[in-house]
Amino acid sequence: MSISKPKIFISSTVYDFRDLRSALKYWLEQLGYEVMLSEHNDFAKPLNKNSYDACLKAVERADYFILLVGARAGGFYDASENISITRMEYRTAYSLLKAGKLKLLSFVRSDLWNIKEDRIALRDFLAKDYCSQAELSPSDVDAIANHPSKFVNEAETAFDFLNEISRGDEMARAIQGKGERPIGNWINTFTYFQDIVETLRTEFNISESLTKIALMENLRRELLANLTHLTMHYKGEVHANADFYASAARRSISGNLDSSSIMPGRYLKWLVMYFVVAGSGEKLSTQFVDQALTSGEFLEYDRSLNVYKSGVVNNSLVQLRENTDRLRSLSRILNSRVDTLLEKFRPYMKREENISVNNNDLLTPLAVADCELSIVNLSVALIKALDGDYEKLEKVRLYPSTPFAIEAEKIEKEAVSIDEIANWIENHQT
Repeated sequence: MSISKPKIFISSTVYDFRDLRSALKYWLEQLGYEVMLSEHNDFAKPLNKNSYDACLKAVERADYFILLVGARAGGFYDASENISITRMEYRTAYSLLKAGKLKLLSFVRSDLWNIKEDRIALRDFLAKDYCSQAELSPSDVDAIANHPSKFVNEAETAFDFLNEISRGDEMARAIQGKGERPIGNWINTFTYFQDIVETLRTEFNISESLTKIALMENLRRELLANLTHLTMHYKGEVHANADFYASAARRSISGNLDSSSIMPGRYLKWLVMYFVVAGSGEKLSTQFVDQALTSGEFLEYDRSLNVYKSGVVNNSLVQLRENTDRLRSLSRILNSRVDTLLEKFRPYMKREENISVNNNDLLTPLAVADCELSIVNLSVALIKALDGDYEKLEKVRLYPSTPFAIEAEKIEKEAVSIDEIANWIENHQT
């Protein structure tokens, strides 16, 4: 099955828009759209069809129709009716627009639009001041108003086409209550390529390239799928497994690895229930986390230094990847010790009174729980960030590598940060 992309047909007279058409095709294709230009080799050219008919058929396959109107009329589709191929493509597109099958955007060179407006004013002036005095006939006025110039060589044809695009006659009838107001009669004037780009960004809602949009959606889906392995239902609400089963035991620990912690027997029972079903690390996917990191799409540009840097989203993706790797490793260790821990904890699990538990036995299951909670918090914050809310990501809670405060503090003091390493390298003397 082929992958479908939004299809855009660009219609215009070819020669006076050749560079602009190619620039638009390149820009839109970089964003992930499929662009149809009749003069390019990738335009389908059925050998058993007329070239004009093939263009009209191509319009029917498009999701968007972009019309560029300049001073030249272009090749005629029907010379007897003064209908150019560009105009016929527009009419085909407009019919599809009214049927709800296509979206249409019309762009007119500012110079042509301004000339048209000046000629209208000139026509009104001549008709009012000279026709009334019988110095000029209506045909004379038409000849003057539509005279060719260096910029527009077929003024009457060009202005008539602009009137059709703006649906001028239909609007006039509608204002008089003699018909419906026409749709799709917006005209965007342009002078520079950027004028068209800004309009298309708004109309197509282009804030990111389709490649990044697809990556963000796949990443979001992956994070949501991973969260289904780390959560559970209880009384109609969703809870993180680690928080539900292990938080009570974690709050009860004290001292260091060589100490013991006092807690009710039921806390130990819940913890046992947790690590019996733990091992979620192997179920988690990081395919699109990895793709997001290698793509560079989430790097941030530092204008002051003119470099790309790892910002809050990229940093969080790195932390998520590191915690997922750590969870997989810890889950394997815990799974290898399940039978031993079950045998050791079984005598205490049904007791309601407080019991003493060696902290060393609690280390791995609680480390797994902390790692899972870090992944849950990071995943939730990243999903919100992908939806445009960065507040949670900027203050996400991460758990230390060990649940024992004394050990965690010691590790944190001894660890060298990335910033410290970067500073060290910069000042390192060989």
